[in-house]
Amino acid sequence: MMRCIAAYLRLSQDDVDIGSNSLKDESDSIHSQRLLIQQYRKEHTDLSSLPVIEFVDDGYTGTNFDRPEFQRMIEKVRSGEVVCIIVKDLSRFGRNYLEVGDYLEHIFPFLGVRFISVNDHYDSKSFMGTTGGIDVAFRNLIYQRYSQDLSEKVKSAMHLKMSKGQYVTHCPYGYKKKQGVKHEMIPDPVTAPIVREIFEAAIGGKKSTEIAAMLNAKQIPTPMEYKKVNRKMHSDAMWSHQAVLRIIKEYKYTGAMVNFKCENETIRASVQRKCRPEEWVVVENRHEAIVTHEEYEAANAKLRKVNYKGAKRGDLSDRVYYCAYCGRRLRKTFGNDEYYSCSTKLYRTDSLCCQVRWSRTEIEEVVLEAYKAQLMLMKERYKKLKSQPQSNPLEDCRNAGKSIQKKLDGFASKNLTLYEQYRDGKFDKEVFLKKKNQLLQQKEELQAQLAKLQEQEEEISRQQNGEERKTQALKASEDMLAKEEGEMRIQMYDAIEKVIVYVGKEIDIHWKFDLSFENVP
Repeated sequence: MMRCIAAYLRLSQDDVDIGSNSLKDESDSIHSQRLLIQQYRKEHTDLSSLPVIEFVDDGYTGTNFDRPEFQRMIEKVRSGEVVCIIVKDLSRFGRNYLEVGDYLEHIFPFLGVRFISVNDHYDSKSFMGTTGGIDVAFRNLIYQRYSQDLSEKVKSAMHLKMSKGQYVTHCPYGYKKKQGVKHEMIPDPVTAPIVREIFEAAIGGKKSTEIAAMLNAKQIPTPMEYKKVNRKMHSDAMWSHQAVLRIIKEYKYTGAMVNFKCENETIRASVQRKCRPEEWVVVENRHEAIVTHEEYEAANAKLRKVNYKGAKRGDLSDRVYYCAYCGRRLRKTFGNDEYYSCSTKLYRTDSLCCQVRWSRTEIEEVVLEAYKAQLMLMKERYKKLKSQPQSNPLEDCRNAGKSIQKKLDGFASKNLTLYEQYRDGKFDKEVFLKKKNQLLQQKEELQAQLAKLQEQEEEISRQQNGEERKTQALKASEDMLAKEEGEMRIQMYDAIEKVIVYVGKEIDIHWKFDLSFENVP
């Protein structure tokens, strides 16, 4: 395995001045960070001889470690490929005081990885067995406080814009940005009539599913299609009752600006908190209305009122059935039995999805038989595995390593004997140096062999752990086959990733793991 240095570079949106779209500090640019690290390596011969892998997170915050290139670097650290990490300064590595400290004081020392922060004059090699001291801890704290202070300033600026009725997120469907004017929007001549049509249909008594079907029949692009948003979804884009309801419930269509519907509870939180309606910032008459207040109230009054008594989550284990044609999860309805069908038929009548329908009893009988067949195959594989002679390559590798280590331990006495013979005049200096170099060469060869054996030992250990898990799963098949059919029917869902359902009572089962274990001899 090739050992290398990781050069980590990061630039966040906070480093860019929004007004001028230029860097606040040119020294923070990716190019400048790269040049600084390259220069540092040239000045240190112990680093210049090792190959470098560059990891660049451009546009990612330092307040958390959810960054793609950072995670890729850590994977290489764990695999032993990276032996040293170099950054421009600690703020480029991260701005979270506790997590940065954890990496510097626990994780990297445990993994034997050297960490260098050029501008902070920090090299973990100089702190072997100790921490970086109060200086490093204080710098980490300052970097975190900087991010927190910046976050508060940005939040205050956003709230000021909200209080003026400016939009600060995005234009809703039916509106577009006003050309040349920031934070203002005007009705979109293409989509605003569609919004009016939706409200008029709702006022006329049409259900949200009927409105969605009408829009699909007219082949009107969905909001995401219109904005050309690509989310790599498995299903075709189409209007649904949820999309229609979002439009009918959007108060902005009355000409009011509604902001602060959600917020981050912490800096750069990945999940936002929904704010209560009384916390919303509502400013009336901020832009041209698409519907009147009376039309908005009339349309919402027609919506079916759901008596919400708290979330009641039933058995969700059977949420594994998917339509083969649109990719959507099948919905479950109830009657004499439970039935799985595709919801696309509510919005499109010309699709094969309309013919996808199975009762739970029928589909579970088919899936259960397939599950039993897999378990029987696993049972046979386990019997075959038990009958084969077992070897232990890990023990052989360890014994070979012990033998080499024993030889290496003897080199100290060999060197001492060689020196004593030279001192007693049994051979001259030239012969002594030649014999000493031969011993050194033998030692280096043995050390290389030992290192190779250690890598083989780690690889064999990983393989054996994987084989052990497979063996345990194979062994468990006997216990599973002995269970009652009702219990087996429940357990089979733990092994299913998804079931693709076709027209004509055809299904395709995707297991969470390879139940047949084709690679097991």
